Amino acid sequence: MKRVLIVIMAALLLIACSGQARAEDGTGVSVGIKMWLNQWTQERPGFPSITSDTTLLLGPALEAKYQDQFFVEASYLVTPSDYTFSDVNPSFNVDREDIDAAVGYLVVPQFGILAGYRNTTLKESDTGTKDTLYGPVIGIVGNAFVTPQLSFFGRLEYLITKFKEEDAPGTFQEDSPGWMMEVGVKYAYTRVFAGSLGYRFETNEGNTSNVRDSFSGVTFSGMFSF
Repeated sequence: MKRVLIVIMAALLLIACSGQARAEDGTGVSVGIKMWLNQWTQERPGFPSITSDTTLLLGPALEAKYQDQFFVEASYLVTPSDYTFSDVNPSFNVDREDIDAAVGYLVVPQFGILAGYRNTTLKESDTGTKDTLYGPVIGIVGNAFVTPQLSFFGRLEYLITKFKEEDAPGTFQEDSPGWMMEVGVKYAYTRVFAGSLGYRFETNEGNTSNVRDSFSGVTFSGMFSF
């Protein structure tokens, strides 16, 4: 999946550099960085829920639009510092890596649909145990324009995902569907730079283990348009 994302990003950069993507006809490419300051809460049947310290996910993001209707998105986010569960004994640390890619269609400027793929990897630092949440996603997006510079946005996705845990004894797999919601505000400071501030919540629950993982927190982004 990493190779697929690299190919998508390279293709979008080529479009941006070719000079053929122009904002006048609603076609263009945006390149920037996305950040998500969030906490992780895990609920296991028969045990108290546990919550991590606040952690930052950040990384590069690309967006492309064609004639103000079709769009493509891709991002690769990682944790510079681990999720730390300091309220449990013994405490443990987990790093995270997110790969997301999606294509969509704006039915009207205020509403659209999308389909994509998600791959989230969580690796415990001490034991090396690696958990992966992966699979397709479908969703809707909405935009409410206040002025040409200011708009509100919303996003709702259903995660058709599977969970896989790999450790020394072996591998455990199960279906683990969930959903993601993000709302926020976007402001275009200039014709080529826009920033956003929002709130994102995502959760998934294993069909066999009934373990629920939830992540929530504030999102930021800064994107340059070509």
